[in-house]
Amino acid sequence: MVLPFGARPLRTFGLVVALPVFLLYVMSVALVIAALAIMAGEMDRLEMQRSLTSMHAALGSVLNDLSSAVADEGTWDEAYLNVVVKPDPAWLDSTWGATARLGQSYDSVFVTDQAGAIVFGQNASGPVSGNIATHIPAAPTMLANLDKGIAATGDATTVSSFAADPEGSIGLAAISIHKSSPGQLAVPREARRILWIARHLTPGVLQDIAVRYQSPLAALDATPAPDMSTLAISDADGKPVGTLAWTADRPGEIAFNHAVLVATGVFFAIGVILALCLAAIRRALVRRAEEVTAAQMAAVETAASSAVVAGAAAAVAIDAAVDLPLGLISGVSAADFVIEYQPILDLRSEALVGAEALLRWTAPDGTVLPQESLPPRERARLLDRAGIIALRRVAGEIAPLLGVNLTLTVTPEQLQSSVYAEKVFGTLGATNFPAARLTLAVDAPLLPALADIAPSIAELHRFGVTIALAEFSIDPATAAYLDAGLVDRVRLATALTGRSDGGAAHEALLAATVDAARTAGVAVTVPGIDRREQAAKLLRLGCREFQGELLARPLPLAAFTQLALAPARPAARKAG
Repeated sequence: MVLPFGARPLRTFGLVVALPVFLLYVMSVALVIAALAIMAGEMDRLEMQRSLTSMHAALGSVLNDLSSAVADEGTWDEAYLNVVVKPDPAWLDSTWGATARLGQSYDSVFVTDQAGAIVFGQNASGPVSGNIATHIPAAPTMLANLDKGIAATGDATTVSSFAADPEGSIGLAAISIHKSSPGQLAVPREARRILWIARHLTPGVLQDIAVRYQSPLAALDATPAPDMSTLAISDADGKPVGTLAWTADRPGEIAFNHAVLVATGVFFAIGVILALCLAAIRRALVRRAEEVTAAQMAAVETAASSAVVAGAAAAVAIDAAVDLPLGLISGVSAADFVIEYQPILDLRSEALVGAEALLRWTAPDGTVLPQESLPPRERARLLDRAGIIALRRVAGEIAPLLGVNLTLTVTPEQLQSSVYAEKVFGTLGATNFPAARLTLAVDAPLLPALADIAPSIAELHRFGVTIALAEFSIDPATAAYLDAGLVDRVRLATALTGRSDGGAAHEALLAATVDAARTAGVAVTVPGIDRREQAAKLLRLGCREFQGELLARPLPLAAFTQLALAPARPAARKAG
């Protein structure tokens, strides 16, 4: 009988089997970690490139906004009359100077001649005089570029660039003031007045840029840390005027850590299995060697046939994969509901002031479930499912209708969510819908304790969103919300406004509810108006805003758009 792996089976086994398996295992670990590191580095590089591209685009948008602003101001016929034709310092100070002092769209403004001499100058620190080149070194180059542009394309040419002034880095744009009438002759070079507007790159401006353009939050830093991403800002002369630095996200590092953790578990399991297998093979070799030795000794003594004992093998069972449930639907897709808009009218000014977005769901049996006809709790459940998707839909549809405010019903659970305000703000930014035009209405009967919802409402107020209490009637709970200043408007309960046979107590409650809202400085909207005498009574109580079947039914978007863009029709206002 021959021993497996020769006369020294354990040594041979170690060199031929165990060592190669161990080296292969180590090489596999090293290759996987190296591949993960390369992928993580590539992810970080791409993210850094993306953040750099995003920052370039954001800064370009800043200059584009300044160019658009200076173009609007420079083609203003009144500006042409008060600056070029008959200079009026008081007009300059009360218009552009006042805007610069407020520091909203720009914080510095200059009017110069073609040589750069300042005719009028104002910034947040006060009046500015002299030559613009002494305040902004790159201004002469921009003047020369503007002169070339005017010679090539006409007075409508604008120039913009980043620059430096005594207070820091700025975005700067300029245009020759002229009339916007077609066929208007160009302003002679010697009579030109150049309008300059500038905005400093303050931390607040950089934060606004980050929020508006979804770019990293950067800061002007002369000595940024080595691990920060940087972007040098140059003026029209190519001279550096500042360095933006920000900490770029490192998704690769996070992904690498997670992947290494998973790979560690996988390779640990593989290593345990390999160790168990090698140990089992070693034990089998030892047993085989003992059996061969015993057989050889027995053959010397006798010619008895040898018996071979078969070894037992160990196996590792693997649990069968468990099917994961699909889970609950967290939101309603666009196919789950349709939207109609019910106009809200100011009966005193005869104007369309807004619309309430009303969702319509379809039951499995084909029954239409209008939002306004559902009981509050059933309505709340469906609105929870619609979630932020409904806001994205209605904001995107109403955004082009300038001046039309939007009311959307939400639930207390949505308002209490720690991330709801951020989702609302992100959705409004994505749809270009101003927060000041949005009112979120929550049913008063479903309100939680004041302390539970106050922080979320305060966060929405910080973004500029208006909060309304729907189905409102005065009681201690709703009065607490009014006193806390958490409510901007109320929508009267239909149980109060819809009855025509209410007694004295009912009428007193209605009057007290309206009076409480007006005392708190809160606007009042009356929904569900379907009778003229009903509207007349509420008009006498001081209400202005109404909606209901008497004035206009809920409309699809196309019909509502026609109504919003059509001239006012006085016949629709005579409700009482």
